[in-house]
Amino acid sequence: MKHIIRNIVVALLMIFFYATTYAEETLQDTVIYSRSCKFSESIDILGFEKRLKDKNELYIVRNNTQYTITLIKLRVFYKTANDEMLDYRDVTLTGEFLSQTTKQFEVESFDKGKRYYYYQSAEQNPKLEGYPFKITYELLRYDVAVTK
Repeated sequence: MKHIIRNIVVALLMIFFYATTYAEETLQDTVIYSRSCKFSESIDILGFEKRLKDKNELYIVRNNTQYTITLIKLRVFYKTANDEMLDYRDVTLTGEFLSQTTKQFEVESFDKGKRYYYYQSAEQNPKLEGYPFKITYELLRYDVAVTK
């Protein structure tokens, strides 16, 4: 009788151990454990453009990760040439953004009155009066596309 009880206990422990191990392996398949680079280095703005009369801003962005990204959220700071803050806002860029590639995104400008131009934009018309600005940014978030 002792042998039967012992065999049943061993069998139950084996079933429990197998079920626990299998459950942990199944959960691990759905989690991304590593990034190809640090979070702050995952996304770069390689270029930016906003001329005086433009209603949109153009961002040229690079995906430095090994993943396809579907959304990028940046906090963009607009500053004068003397580094005085003009404004800031959160900008969301959406669309499929392949790994290790560069993509252009166009979004509505912060400058509703069309009084400012990016200080490195293409030659401005000297007859038009406007104020130069520059930007800095902080990466807040990016979403990775999980595919099979």
